[in-house]
Amino acid sequence: MGETPKGMMSLTKHSEFELMLRPRRPIEDGFSDSYPPFVVISFSAKWCGPCRLLDKEAIVKSSPGVSWYHCDVDVNDVTLGYCGLKAIPSFVMIKDGDFKDRLEGPANANVVLSWLSSHGVRVV
Repeated sequence: MGETPKGMMSLTKHSEFELMLRPRRPIEDGFSDSYPPFVVISFSAKWCGPCRLLDKEAIVKSSPGVSWYHCDVDVNDVTLGYCGLKAIPSFVMIKDGDFKDRLEGPANANVVLSWLSSHGVRVV
C-alpha cells in the first residue's frame, strides 16, 4: 500500500466514501448535521509518476479549511470509477456532504489550488 501523504487521512473502503455523502439528518432526531465544509479526496498510486511529482503536502498546507483524504487506487479500486474518473492523479470535492466537482490529471499544485479557490476554498 502506498504511503498516505502528511495531512491526509487514508480512504481504503468505498463504504467510507459513501458515508461522506450521507444526507444530513434533522437535529431534532438527535443526529449531528455537521459535515466538514470541504472534503477533498486525492486519488493516486505509488507507481504513478505524475502522482509522485505532485506535491500533495504543499497543497494540504495551502488549504487549511479542507478535510483531506488519500485514496490509493491499488487499495480502493471502486471509488475512482464511481466518481466518474478514469485517470490519476485526480481529485474529488465534497461540500457540506454534497458531491460538487472533480479534477482529473492536474499538472501541478497550482492547478489544484486554483481549482479549490474557484469553489470557495480559502487558499493561503
